Amino acid sequence: MSLDKRASALVSRAASSASSYVENQIWAVVKYAVLSRIVSLALGAVSNAFVEDYDSSLSVFIRPIGKVSQGSLAFVIFERLAQGLAKIIVRWDAFYFVHIADAGYVYEQEHAFFPLLPLLMRVLVATVLSPVASAIGRKLALVVAGVLISNTAFVLAAATLYKLGCRSLGSNRLAYVSALMFVIAPSNMFMSAVYTESLFALLVFTAMLLITYERYLLAALFLGASGLCRSNGPIYAGFFLWNLLVRTEAWVPLTTGQSVSWWRKAGTLLSRGLYSLILVSVSSAGFVAFEIFGRRELCRHLTGVSATEQRLYCTDKLSTVYGFVQNKYWDVGFLRYYSLEQMPNFLLASPMILLSVAGLWTFAARNPVQFVSLGWLQQRPKKTEATVSPAVAASEAFFSRELLPHMYLWAVLLLVAATSMHVQVITRFFSGLPAVFWFAGHAVASSSPSSSLVDANRRWMQWAVVGYFVGYGLVGAVLFSNFFPPA
Repeated sequence: MSLDKRASALVSRAASSASSYVENQIWAVVKYAVLSRIVSLALGAVSNAFVEDYDSSLSVFIRPIGKVSQGSLAFVIFERLAQGLAKIIVRWDAFYFVHIADAGYVYEQEHAFFPLLPLLMRVLVATVLSPVASAIGRKLALVVAGVLISNTAFVLAAATLYKLGCRSLGSNRLAYVSALMFVIAPSNMFMSAVYTESLFALLVFTAMLLITYERYLLAALFLGASGLCRSNGPIYAGFFLWNLLVRTEAWVPLTTGQSVSWWRKAGTLLSRGLYSLILVSVSSAGFVAFEIFGRRELCRHLTGVSATEQRLYCTDKLSTVYGFVQNKYWDVGFLRYYSLEQMPNFLLASPMILLSVAGLWTFAARNPVQFVSLGWLQQRPKKTEATVSPAVAASEAFFSRELLPHMYLWAVLLLVAATSMHVQVITRFFSGLPAVFWFAGHAVASSSPSSSLVDANRRWMQWAVVGYFVGYGLVGAVLFSNFFPPA
Protein backbone atom coordinates (compact mmCIF):
# COMPACT_ATOMS: atom_id res chain seq x y z
CA MET A 1 0.00 0.00 0.00
CA SER A 2 1.37 3.42 -0.94
CA LEU A 3 2.04 6.11 1.64
CA ASP A 4 -0.83 8.26 0.31
CA LYS A 5 -3.29 5.38 0.56
CA ARG A 6 -2.17 4.59 4.12
CA ALA A 7 -2.56 8.22 5.12
CA SER A 8 -6.01 8.35 3.52
CA ALA A 9 -7.03 5.16 5.31
CA LEU A 10 -5.84 6.54 8.65
CA VAL A 11 -7.72 9.80 8.14
CA SER A 12 -10.86 7.91 7.15
CA ARG A 13 -10.57 5.64 10.18
CA ALA A 14 -10.03 8.61 12.50
CA ALA A 15 -13.05 10.44 11.04
CA SER A 16 -15.20 7.33 11.42
CA SER A 17 -14.04 6.90 15.02
CA ALA A 18 -14.79 10.55 15.85
CA SER A 19 -18.22 10.31 14.24
CA SER A 20 -18.99 7.14 16.18
CA TYR A 21 -17.86 8.81 19.42
CA VAL A 22 -20.15 11.81 18.86
CA GLU A 23 -23.07 9.56 17.93
CA ASN A 24 -22.58 7.51 21.11
CA GLN A 25 -22.58 10.68 23.19
CA ILE A 26 -25.76 11.90 21.52
CA TRP A 27 -27.50 8.64 22.36
CA ALA A 28 -26.20 8.88 25.94
CA VAL A 29 -27.66 12.39 26.24
CA VAL A 30 -30.98 11.14 24.84
CA LYS A 31 -31.00 8.22 27.28
CA TYR A 32 -30.37 10.44 30.30
CA ALA A 33 -32.91 12.99 29.09
CA VAL A 34 -35.61 10.31 28.86
CA LEU A 35 -34.62 8.93 32.27
CA SER A 36 -34.80 12.39 33.84
CA ARG A 37 -38.36 12.85 32.52
CA ILE A 38 -39.43 9.49 33.95
CA VAL A 39 -37.91 10.31 37.35
CA SER A 40 -39.49 13.78 37.43
CA LEU A 41 -42.97 12.56 36.55
CA ALA A 42 -42.69 9.65 38.98
CA LEU A 43 -41.57 11.98 41.77
CA GLY A 44 -44.47 14.29 41.00
CA ALA A 45 -46.95 11.39 41.08
CA VAL A 46 -45.64 10.01 44.37
CA SER A 47 -45.57 13.40 46.08
CA ASN A 48 -49.07 14.20 44.82
CA ALA A 49 -50.35 10.98 46.36
CA PHE A 50 -49.11 11.99 49.83
CA VAL A 51 -49.35 15.79 49.82
CA GLU A 52 -52.63 17.66 49.79
CA ASP A 53 -52.83 20.13 46.90
CA TYR A 54 -52.50 23.81 47.67
CA ASP A 55 -55.30 24.41 45.14
CA SER A 56 -57.91 21.93 43.89
CA SER A 57 -58.88 23.82 40.71
CA LEU A 58 -58.17 20.78 38.58
CA SER A 59 -61.33 19.07 39.86
CA VAL A 60 -63.31 21.87 38.22
CA PHE A 61 -61.22 22.02 35.08
CA ILE A 62 -61.44 18.33 34.14
CA ARG A 63 -64.61 16.69 35.37
CA PRO A 64 -64.92 14.17 36.81
CA ILE A 65 -61.45 13.02 37.85
CA GLY A 66 -62.62 9.71 39.26
CA LYS A 67 -65.01 8.65 36.49
CA VAL A 68 -63.58 6.50 33.71
CA SER A 69 -64.97 5.53 30.34
CA GLN A 70 -66.90 2.34 29.76
CA GLY A 71 -64.77 1.26 26.80
CA SER A 72 -62.18 -1.47 26.57
CA LEU A 73 -59.89 -2.26 29.48
CA ALA A 74 -56.97 -0.67 27.62
CA PHE A 75 -58.80 2.66 27.34
CA VAL A 76 -59.94 2.48 30.97
CA ILE A 77 -56.33 2.01 32.08
CA PHE A 78 -55.16 4.74 29.74
CA GLU A 79 -57.78 7.15 31.08
CA ARG A 80 -56.71 6.41 34.65
CA LEU A 81 -53.13 7.16 33.68
CA ALA A 82 -54.17 10.33 31.84
CA GLN A 83 -56.13 11.54 34.86
CA GLY A 84 -53.19 10.84 37.13
CA LEU A 85 -50.92 12.70 34.71
CA ALA A 86 -53.30 15.67 34.63
CA LYS A 87 -53.24 15.83 38.42
CA ILE A 88 -49.49 16.51 38.45
CA ILE A 89 -49.09 18.39 35.17
CA VAL A 90 -52.04 20.78 34.77
CA ARG A 91 -50.82 23.47 37.11
CA TRP A 92 -50.47 27.25 36.93
CA ASP A 93 -49.98 28.40 33.30
CA ALA A 94 -50.83 24.94 31.98
CA PHE A 95 -54.51 25.72 32.59
CA TYR A 96 -54.30 28.52 30.07
CA PHE A 97 -52.53 26.46 27.43
CA VAL A 98 -55.04 23.61 27.68
CA HIS A 99 -57.98 26.03 27.58
CA ILE A 100 -56.57 27.86 24.55
CA ALA A 101 -56.03 24.53 22.78
CA ASP A 102 -59.62 23.54 23.58
CA ALA A 103 -61.56 26.76 23.05
CA GLY A 104 -59.20 29.31 21.51
CA TYR A 105 -58.47 32.78 22.88
CA VAL A 106 -61.60 33.64 24.86
CA TYR A 107 -60.28 36.06 27.48
CA GLU A 108 -58.02 39.08 27.11
CA GLN A 109 -55.48 37.79 29.65
CA GLU A 110 -54.94 34.66 27.58
CA HIS A 111 -53.00 36.75 25.08
CA ALA A 112 -50.03 36.54 27.45
CA PHE A 113 -49.70 32.91 26.29
CA PHE A 114 -48.43 32.20 22.79
CA PRO A 115 -50.27 29.90 20.36
CA LEU A 116 -47.71 27.43 19.00
CA LEU A 117 -47.99 24.84 21.79
CA PRO A 118 -51.83 24.94 21.93
CA LEU A 119 -51.96 24.70 18.13
CA LEU A 120 -49.68 21.64 18.08
CA MET A 121 -51.77 20.07 20.86
CA ARG A 122 -54.95 20.62 18.88
CA VAL A 123 -53.41 19.17 15.71
CA LEU A 124 -52.15 16.11 17.57
CA VAL A 125 -55.56 15.45 19.14
CA ALA A 126 -57.28 15.87 15.76
CA THR A 127 -54.94 13.37 14.09
CA VAL A 128 -52.80 10.83 15.94
CA LEU A 129 -54.70 11.04 19.23
CA SER A 130 -58.22 11.24 17.77
CA PRO A 131 -59.12 7.65 18.90
CA VAL A 132 -57.84 8.50 22.35
CA ALA A 133 -59.84 11.76 22.44
CA SER A 134 -63.08 9.96 21.59
CA ALA A 135 -62.45 7.46 24.39
CA ILE A 136 -61.18 9.63 27.26
CA GLY A 137 -62.49 13.07 26.34
CA ARG A 138 -61.02 16.01 24.45
CA LYS A 139 -59.54 17.86 27.43
CA LEU A 140 -57.70 14.86 28.80
CA ALA A 141 -56.45 14.07 25.30
CA LEU A 142 -55.16 17.67 25.02
CA VAL A 143 -53.26 17.22 28.28
CA VAL A 144 -51.70 14.01 26.96
CA ALA A 145 -50.79 15.79 23.72
CA GLY A 146 -49.17 18.66 25.61
CA VAL A 147 -47.11 16.31 27.75
CA LEU A 148 -45.99 14.32 24.69
CA ILE A 149 -44.93 17.50 22.89
CA SER A 150 -43.07 18.99 25.86
CA ASN A 151 -41.20 15.83 26.77
CA THR A 152 -40.30 14.94 23.19
CA ALA A 153 -39.10 18.49 22.62
CA PHE A 154 -37.02 18.31 25.81
CA VAL A 155 -35.18 15.17 24.71
CA LEU A 156 -34.54 16.61 21.24
CA ALA A 157 -33.42 19.93 22.76
CA ALA A 158 -30.86 18.13 24.94
CA ALA A 159 -29.38 16.37 21.90
CA THR A 160 -29.40 19.62 19.90
CA LEU A 161 -27.63 21.48 22.71
CA TYR A 162 -24.90 18.85 22.62
CA LYS A 163 -24.45 19.33 18.87
CA LEU A 164 -24.43 23.10 19.30
CA GLY A 165 -21.82 22.76 22.02
CA CYS A 166 -19.58 20.65 19.79
CA ARG A 167 -19.76 23.35 17.12
CA SER A 168 -19.39 26.40 19.36
CA LEU A 169 -17.11 25.16 22.13
CA GLY A 170 -14.78 22.94 20.14
CA SER A 171 -14.81 20.44 23.01
CA ASN A 172 -16.96 17.32 22.84
CA ARG A 173 -16.38 16.71 26.52
CA LEU A 174 -17.63 20.12 27.64
CA ALA A 175 -20.52 19.89 25.17
CA TYR A 176 -21.49 16.54 26.68
CA VAL A 177 -21.29 17.68 30.31
CA SER A 178 -23.22 20.84 29.46
CA ALA A 179 -25.98 18.82 27.80
CA LEU A 180 -26.23 16.69 30.95
CA MET A 181 -26.55 19.88 33.01
CA PHE A 182 -29.49 20.80 30.79
CA VAL A 183 -30.98 17.36 31.51
CA ILE A 184 -30.97 18.14 35.26
CA ALA A 185 -31.86 21.83 34.86
CA PRO A 186 -33.50 23.61 37.82
CA SER A 187 -36.55 24.22 35.63
CA ASN A 188 -37.10 20.43 35.74
CA MET A 189 -40.88 19.97 35.99
CA PHE A 190 -41.71 22.94 33.77
CA MET A 191 -39.89 21.14 30.97
CA SER A 192 -42.30 18.18 31.26
CA ALA A 193 -45.52 20.08 31.94
CA VAL A 194 -47.84 21.72 29.43
CA TYR A 195 -45.51 24.71 29.23
CA THR A 196 -43.56 26.22 26.33
CA GLU A 197 -40.05 25.96 27.82
CA SER A 198 -39.01 22.68 26.15
CA LEU A 199 -40.50 23.56 22.77
CA PHE A 200 -38.88 26.99 22.84
CA ALA A 201 -35.50 25.53 23.81
CA LEU A 202 -35.67 23.08 20.90
CA LEU A 203 -36.50 25.83 18.42
CA VAL A 204 -33.81 28.30 19.49
CA PHE A 205 -31.12 25.62 19.95
CA THR A 206 -31.87 24.37 16.43
CA ALA A 207 -31.75 27.92 15.05
CA MET A 208 -28.38 28.60 16.70
CA LEU A 209 -27.01 25.30 15.42
CA LEU A 210 -28.11 26.19 11.88
CA ILE A 211 -26.44 29.59 12.25
CA THR A 212 -23.10 27.88 12.95
CA TYR A 213 -23.51 26.21 9.53
CA GLU A 214 -24.48 29.60 8.02
CA ARG A 215 -27.90 28.28 7.02
CA TYR A 216 -29.37 31.62 7.96
CA LEU A 217 -32.77 31.59 6.27
CA LEU A 218 -33.74 28.21 7.73
CA ALA A 219 -32.51 29.40 11.14
CA ALA A 220 -34.69 32.51 10.79
CA LEU A 221 -37.73 30.31 10.13
CA PHE A 222 -37.08 28.42 13.36
CA LEU A 223 -36.75 31.71 15.24
CA GLY A 224 -39.96 32.89 13.62
CA ALA A 225 -41.64 29.79 15.02
CA SER A 226 -40.08 30.48 18.43
CA GLY A 227 -41.79 33.88 18.34
CA LEU A 228 -45.08 31.96 18.31
CA CYS A 229 -43.88 30.18 21.42
CA ARG A 230 -42.40 32.87 23.69
CA SER A 231 -42.00 36.64 23.52
CA ASN A 232 -38.19 36.59 23.71
CA GLY A 233 -37.77 34.51 20.53
CA PRO A 234 -37.05 37.46 18.21
CA ILE A 235 -34.16 38.60 20.48
CA TYR A 236 -32.14 35.64 19.23
CA ALA A 237 -32.14 37.26 15.77
CA GLY A 238 -29.18 39.25 17.08
CA PHE A 239 -27.02 36.28 16.06
CA PHE A 240 -27.63 37.17 12.42
CA LEU A 241 -26.46 40.74 13.00
CA TRP A 242 -23.44 39.40 14.81
CA ASN A 243 -22.41 36.93 12.12
CA LEU A 244 -23.05 39.20 9.15
CA LEU A 245 -22.19 42.66 10.46
CA VAL A 246 -20.26 42.62 13.73
CA ARG A 247 -17.77 39.79 14.11
CA THR A 248 -14.27 40.44 12.79
CA GLU A 249 -14.32 37.50 10.37
CA ALA A 250 -17.21 39.09 8.48
CA TRP A 251 -15.08 42.14 7.71
CA VAL A 252 -12.00 40.31 6.40
CA PRO A 253 -13.14 40.44 2.72
CA LEU A 254 -13.84 44.17 3.13
CA THR A 255 -10.51 45.09 4.76
CA THR A 256 -8.20 43.00 2.61
CA GLY A 257 -7.75 42.60 -1.11
CA GLN A 258 -6.90 46.13 -2.18
CA SER A 259 -7.64 45.23 -5.80
CA VAL A 260 -11.36 45.16 -5.03
CA SER A 261 -12.93 48.56 -5.66
CA TRP A 262 -14.49 50.51 -2.85
CA TRP A 263 -17.94 50.46 -4.47
CA ARG A 264 -17.90 46.67 -4.57
CA LYS A 265 -17.03 46.59 -0.89
CA ALA A 266 -19.82 49.07 -0.22
CA GLY A 267 -22.21 46.93 -2.23
CA THR A 268 -21.19 43.85 -0.24
CA LEU A 269 -21.81 45.67 3.02
CA LEU A 270 -25.17 46.97 1.79
CA SER A 271 -26.29 43.51 0.69
CA ARG A 272 -25.35 42.10 4.08
CA GLY A 273 -27.33 44.81 5.78
CA LEU A 274 -30.40 44.08 3.65
CA TYR A 275 -30.01 40.34 4.18
CA SER A 276 -29.76 40.91 7.94
CA LEU A 277 -32.93 43.00 7.82
CA ILE A 278 -34.77 40.21 5.99
CA LEU A 279 -33.55 37.61 8.50
CA VAL A 280 -34.58 39.75 11.48
CA SER A 281 -37.99 40.31 9.87
CA VAL A 282 -38.51 36.58 9.33
CA SER A 283 -37.37 35.89 12.90
CA SER A 284 -39.91 38.40 14.24
CA ALA A 285 -42.76 37.25 12.00
CA GLY A 286 -44.25 34.86 14.55
CA PHE A 287 -44.46 37.45 17.30
CA VAL A 288 -45.80 40.09 14.89
CA ALA A 289 -48.43 37.69 13.52
CA PHE A 290 -49.66 36.89 17.03
CA GLU A 291 -49.79 40.60 17.83
CA ILE A 292 -51.85 41.35 14.72
CA PHE A 293 -54.19 38.49 15.59
CA GLY A 294 -54.62 39.83 19.13
CA ARG A 295 -55.40 43.36 17.99
CA ARG A 296 -57.91 42.13 15.42
CA GLU A 297 -59.69 39.81 17.85
CA LEU A 298 -59.78 42.18 20.81
CA CYS A 299 -60.20 45.60 19.20
CA ARG A 300 -63.15 44.65 17.00
CA HIS A 301 -65.23 44.12 20.15
CA LEU A 302 -64.52 47.69 21.24
CA THR A 303 -66.17 49.39 18.25
CA GLY A 304 -68.25 52.31 19.48
CA VAL A 305 -66.63 52.28 22.92
CA SER A 306 -65.58 55.70 24.20
CA ALA A 307 -61.93 56.71 23.88
CA THR A 308 -61.47 56.60 27.66
CA GLU A 309 -62.50 52.93 27.72
CA GLN A 310 -60.49 51.88 24.67
CA ARG A 311 -57.50 49.62 25.15
CA LEU A 312 -54.17 51.32 24.57
CA TYR A 313 -53.13 48.72 22.01
CA CYS A 314 -56.17 49.65 19.89
CA THR A 315 -55.26 53.32 19.69
CA ASP A 316 -51.46 53.37 19.98
CA LYS A 317 -49.49 51.55 17.27
CA LEU A 318 -46.42 51.37 19.49
CA SER A 319 -48.30 49.58 22.25
CA THR A 320 -48.60 45.77 22.18
CA VAL A 321 -51.35 43.45 23.33
CA TYR A 322 -48.76 41.26 25.06
CA GLY A 323 -47.23 44.19 26.95
CA PHE A 324 -50.64 45.52 27.97
CA VAL A 325 -51.82 42.15 29.25
CA GLN A 326 -48.62 41.53 31.19
CA ASN A 327 -48.92 44.98 32.72
CA LYS A 328 -52.61 44.80 33.61
CA TYR A 329 -53.04 41.20 34.76
CA TRP A 330 -49.58 40.26 36.03
CA ASP A 331 -48.25 43.68 37.07
CA VAL A 332 -45.10 43.18 35.02
CA GLY A 333 -43.00 46.28 34.46
CA PHE A 334 -39.68 47.94 35.14
CA LEU A 335 -38.76 47.61 38.86
CA ARG A 336 -42.38 46.83 39.80
CA TYR A 337 -41.31 43.65 41.54
CA TYR A 338 -39.00 45.51 43.91
CA SER A 339 -41.00 45.45 47.14
CA LEU A 340 -40.58 43.88 50.57
CA GLU A 341 -43.29 41.28 50.02
CA GLN A 342 -41.40 39.94 46.99
CA MET A 343 -38.17 39.31 48.91
CA PRO A 344 -38.83 35.52 49.13
CA ASN A 345 -39.06 35.37 45.34
CA PHE A 346 -35.77 37.23 44.98
CA LEU A 347 -34.21 34.70 47.35
CA LEU A 348 -35.55 31.85 45.19
CA ALA A 349 -34.05 33.50 42.11
CA SER A 350 -30.73 34.39 43.75
CA PRO A 351 -28.88 31.12 42.89
CA MET A 352 -29.52 31.54 39.17
CA ILE A 353 -28.70 35.24 39.35
CA LEU A 354 -25.42 34.49 41.14
CA LEU A 355 -24.62 31.71 38.66
CA SER A 356 -25.23 34.13 35.80
CA VAL A 357 -23.10 36.88 37.30
CA ALA A 358 -20.32 34.36 37.98
CA GLY A 359 -20.49 33.00 34.43
CA LEU A 360 -20.39 36.41 32.79
CA TRP A 361 -17.62 37.63 35.07
CA THR A 362 -15.56 34.48 34.53
CA PHE A 363 -15.80 34.83 30.77
CA ALA A 364 -15.20 38.59 30.65
CA ALA A 365 -12.31 38.56 33.15
CA ARG A 366 -10.33 36.10 31.04
CA ASN A 367 -10.10 38.59 28.18
CA PRO A 368 -11.73 41.91 29.15
CA VAL A 369 -10.37 43.75 26.12
CA GLN A 370 -12.02 41.24 23.82
CA PHE A 371 -15.29 41.37 25.76
CA VAL A 372 -15.71 45.15 25.74
CA SER A 373 -14.52 45.55 22.13
CA LEU A 374 -16.99 43.04 20.68
CA GLY A 375 -14.06 40.78 19.82
CA TRP A 376 -12.30 43.35 17.65
CA LEU A 377 -9.35 43.72 20.02
CA GLN A 378 -7.43 40.85 21.54
CA GLN A 379 -5.48 40.67 24.76
CA ARG A 380 -2.10 38.99 24.33
CA PRO A 381 -2.52 35.38 25.53
CA LYS A 382 -0.39 34.05 28.35
CA LYS A 383 2.16 31.37 27.65
CA THR A 384 0.83 27.86 28.10
CA GLU A 385 2.35 24.44 28.23
CA ALA A 386 2.93 22.64 24.93
CA THR A 387 0.57 19.85 25.92
CA VAL A 388 -2.66 20.08 27.88
CA SER A 389 -4.81 17.41 29.42
CA PRO A 390 -8.38 16.83 28.20
CA ALA A 391 -9.65 18.35 31.46
CA VAL A 392 -7.74 21.57 30.93
CA ALA A 393 -8.81 21.63 27.28
CA ALA A 394 -12.44 21.39 28.39
CA SER A 395 -11.96 24.21 30.88
CA GLU A 396 -10.41 26.42 28.20
CA ALA A 397 -13.23 25.71 25.73
CA PHE A 398 -15.61 27.94 27.71
CA PHE A 399 -13.49 30.96 26.79
CA SER A 400 -13.86 30.47 23.04
CA ARG A 401 -14.40 33.71 21.11
CA GLU A 402 -17.37 31.99 19.45
CA LEU A 403 -19.23 32.42 22.73
CA LEU A 404 -19.15 36.23 22.69
CA PRO A 405 -22.68 36.74 21.25
CA HIS A 406 -24.03 34.12 23.66
CA MET A 407 -22.56 36.06 26.57
CA TYR A 408 -24.05 39.34 25.38
CA LEU A 409 -27.45 37.65 25.04
CA TRP A 410 -27.06 36.21 28.55
CA ALA A 411 -26.25 39.65 29.95
CA VAL A 412 -29.24 41.29 28.24
CA LEU A 413 -31.70 38.62 29.42
CA LEU A 414 -30.27 38.74 32.94
CA LEU A 415 -30.90 42.48 33.03
CA VAL A 416 -34.47 41.96 31.79
CA ALA A 417 -35.15 39.17 34.30
CA ALA A 418 -33.73 41.12 37.25
CA THR A 419 -35.56 44.37 36.53
CA SER A 420 -38.73 43.75 34.56
CA MET A 421 -40.10 40.27 35.29
CA HIS A 422 -41.44 38.08 38.06
CA VAL A 423 -37.91 37.22 39.04
CA GLN A 424 -38.68 33.75 40.41
CA VAL A 425 -39.31 32.45 36.88
CA ILE A 426 -35.69 33.10 35.91
CA THR A 427 -34.80 29.38 36.07
CA ARG A 428 -37.27 28.49 33.32
CA PHE A 429 -36.69 31.78 31.49
CA PHE A 430 -33.03 30.75 31.13
CA SER A 431 -33.83 27.18 30.07
CA GLY A 432 -33.38 28.23 26.44
CA LEU A 433 -30.02 29.92 27.03
CA PRO A 434 -27.04 27.70 26.07
CA ALA A 435 -24.48 29.87 27.90
CA VAL A 436 -26.06 28.99 31.26
CA PHE A 437 -25.43 25.29 30.72
CA TRP A 438 -22.01 25.84 29.15
CA PHE A 439 -20.88 27.68 32.26
CA ALA A 440 -22.45 25.05 34.52
CA GLY A 441 -20.66 22.38 32.48
CA HIS A 442 -17.44 24.40 32.70
CA ALA A 443 -17.74 24.55 36.49
CA VAL A 444 -18.37 20.81 36.73
CA ALA A 445 -15.97 19.52 34.06
CA SER A 446 -12.98 21.76 34.77
CA SER A 447 -10.05 20.67 36.90
CA SER A 448 -6.66 22.15 37.63
CA PRO A 449 -3.35 20.53 38.51
CA SER A 450 -2.01 23.75 40.02
CA SER A 451 -2.57 23.43 43.76
CA SER A 452 -4.68 21.69 46.37
CA LEU A 453 -6.33 25.01 47.29
CA VAL A 454 -7.46 25.61 43.71
CA ASP A 455 -8.70 22.02 43.46
CA ALA A 456 -10.62 22.45 46.73
CA ASN A 457 -12.30 25.61 45.42
CA ARG A 458 -13.18 23.89 42.16
CA ARG A 459 -14.65 20.90 44.00
CA TRP A 460 -16.74 23.26 46.10
CA MET A 461 -18.00 24.94 42.93
CA GLN A 462 -18.79 21.59 41.34
CA TRP A 463 -20.82 20.44 44.33
CA ALA A 464 -22.57 23.82 44.58
CA VAL A 465 -23.64 23.86 40.92
CA VAL A 466 -24.72 20.21 40.77
CA GLY A 467 -26.44 20.51 44.17
CA TYR A 468 -28.37 23.57 43.03
CA PHE A 469 -29.43 22.02 39.72
CA VAL A 470 -30.51 18.70 41.21
CA GLY A 471 -31.90 20.00 44.50
CA TYR A 472 -33.89 22.89 43.06
CA GLY A 473 -35.19 20.68 40.26
CA LEU A 474 -36.39 17.89 42.56
CA VAL A 475 -37.94 20.21 45.14
CA GLY A 476 -39.56 22.14 42.31
CA ALA A 477 -41.09 18.93 40.95
CA VAL A 478 -42.73 18.25 44.33
CA LEU A 479 -44.00 21.82 44.72
CA PHE A 480 -45.27 22.10 41.15
CA SER A 481 -47.11 18.78 41.27
CA ASN A 482 -49.03 19.90 44.34
CA PHE A 483 -49.81 23.39 43.08
CA PHE A 484 -47.44 25.15 45.47
CA PRO A 485 -45.49 28.25 44.42
CA PRO A 486 -43.15 29.30 42.92
CA ALA A 487 -44.42 28.96 39.37
